[in-house]
Amino acid sequence: MKKYFIPVALLAFILSSFTQDNDNRTLFTVGGDKVTVSDFEYVYNKNNVNNQANYSDTSLHSYLGLYENFRLKVREAEAMKLDTIPSLKNELEGYRKQLAKSYLSDREITDKLIAEAFERSKTEVNASHILVKCDENANPADTLTAYKKILALRKRIEKGEAFEKVAKESSEDPSAKNNGGNIGWFSVFGTIYPFENAAYTLKKGELGEPVRTEFGYHLVKVNDTRASRGQMHVAHLMIRFPEKATDAQQADAKHKIDSIYALLTSKKTTFEDAVKDFSEDKGSRAKNGELPWFGTGAQTRMMPEFEDAAFALQKDGDISKPIMTKLGWHILKRLERKEPQPFGEVKADIKKKVERDSRSEVAKTVLVDRIKKENSFMQYADVKADFAGHVDSSIVKGNWHADSLLHKSTKVLFKLAGKSYTEGDFTDYIAKNAKRRNDKSKEALLNEYYEGFVNSKCLDYEESMLEVKKPEFKNLMKEYRDGILLFELMDRMVWTKAVKDTLGLEAFRQKNATKYMWGNRAEVSIYNVNDKKAADEAYKMVEKKKTPEEIKEKFNKVGNKEHVSVIEGKYEKGQYDVVDKIDWKPGITTVNKLNDSSYQFILVKQIAGPEPKSLKEAKGYIVSDYQEYLEKTWLESLRAKYPISLDESVFKSLIKK
Repeated sequence: MKKYFIPVALLAFILSSFTQDNDNRTLFTVGGDKVTVSDFEYVYNKNNVNNQANYSDTSLHSYLGLYENFRLKVREAEAMKLDTIPSLKNELEGYRKQLAKSYLSDREITDKLIAEAFERSKTEVNASHILVKCDENANPADTLTAYKKILALRKRIEKGEAFEKVAKESSEDPSAKNNGGNIGWFSVFGTIYPFENAAYTLKKGELGEPVRTEFGYHLVKVNDTRASRGQMHVAHLMIRFPEKATDAQQADAKHKIDSIYALLTSKKTTFEDAVKDFSEDKGSRAKNGELPWFGTGAQTRMMPEFEDAAFALQKDGDISKPIMTKLGWHILKRLERKEPQPFGEVKADIKKKVERDSRSEVAKTVLVDRIKKENSFMQYADVKADFAGHVDSSIVKGNWHADSLLHKSTKVLFKLAGKSYTEGDFTDYIAKNAKRRNDKSKEALLNEYYEGFVNSKCLDYEESMLEVKKPEFKNLMKEYRDGILLFELMDRMVWTKAVKDTLGLEAFRQKNATKYMWGNRAEVSIYNVNDKKAADEAYKMVEKKKTPEEIKEKFNKVGNKEHVSVIEGKYEKGQYDVVDKIDWKPGITTVNKLNDSSYQFILVKQIAGPEPKSLKEAKGYIVSDYQEYLEKTWLESLRAKYPISLDESVFKSLIKK
């Protein structure tokens, strides 16, 4: 797909050109098309910042000319049907899809989720849990069984049994047998959202009510909380030992790390040299032991003891005592620490995380519910049940094939905004989205597909109505549309046309020859020689009128230590500092020794007077001026093609001083 890169100045003008629904009086017409006061006022205020939009006669007239030119170009692009070019239509559709994403969630809910995530990021939680597994789409009987089981476990704890004991005995999280359900420290985005909600709403030592997640039912207990420790950047040196190391292997690794630590504390080596000489972490050794930034919790992928040792270092450059993890022994060096950042600096990053996180479904669910309510959503349970009767267990394997009658069925499953969605539509949806899903029963999977089908149609409808319901979306789409049309138009009529029109450029140069002139120039040959004796000999050859080719042929033979290079050209003052320093008169300068111990002398052949530059010599300047000329004459023709009629009385009413 072709991408359009719009020059900054043009883009700034285009992106500020959307309208406000305030003053709908006609300010001017372009070939009969009306342009309102609010159209003009918005771009005027937008582009005249820092109180420069003073509404004076001069200021308004100046900006009016720019805006008229803009509207003329848009009118011409439309007349040329540039908006029907497939590549431009695809570009616009791609932009629309991307822009629509930010509108297809409940913005109020999203803003609350962002604010909530920021507040939670200030605190870290240490929690334990007990899990009773239950598929999120389990049938009611299985769901009830799991719920009763988690309630029974909660009663055992309420009656005095230790949480850790119950977790080891009954939790269906395999790790609980070793950790007693303790999942350690975590912060926002460190766990799935429902679990995070439970942890952040409980007090220290408090046991929560059962909470449902995609994994099943959990009992959550908060063990402790602390202020966020921010982000840490460290380097480490590691001595490994095997996963099932013997006592002798453990002792050997401990001896090595202690010996290295002694070298560091006695300053007999630097940390960086020690890493290069001893570290057994090949991934970080080449980078002086440097590791990526990390924070707190499971999402950091750092082991708790490693993390604690890093955050215990008080200042940049501090080195830790040896610490042991399941991978081996480590010595850490603190490189830098970042304290938690203010909201304004992290808002954009948090917003991205919210949109990628499971909590984004909250905003989408709220939006879908609102769409249903606003657009008279109605579903027919009997038809849904009828459809389920046509589905067999092959849907779980992802290879269910509906019969032709079901594909053509017009039985209505649900209605939205007056439109009916049928069994046939749902059949097509499943055919496009079906995958092998052994993790769910037939009934659960069919419910998941049905919910996805309903949600997709609700969101499709909402997207189709964005221009009607969201003026800012409509305006942004118009901006982008006008932008890519103007880029294509300017490229055809001005930019590329000027570059490719060689005859036009040459004619323009000749017509404006006095504008593209050389000043006085010194025509010179600059000789650079790497040996004083050779420089003197070359100098004498120049005096005897020998050519640069003859001189280079003499000195630049294979095997010769002496070497001569020659730069020839014409230079104005200020073009080349070497030439600027010599006397501007024909003759040969003296041989001068340069800083690199080479030698140089210059032959001034002549001082040429002013003369016109060729097209090649001034093409950059000529192309720029030719483009400006083409645009000016083209705009004059557009004004004749699409006459502009200004309502003077309306315009004068805008003048404030």
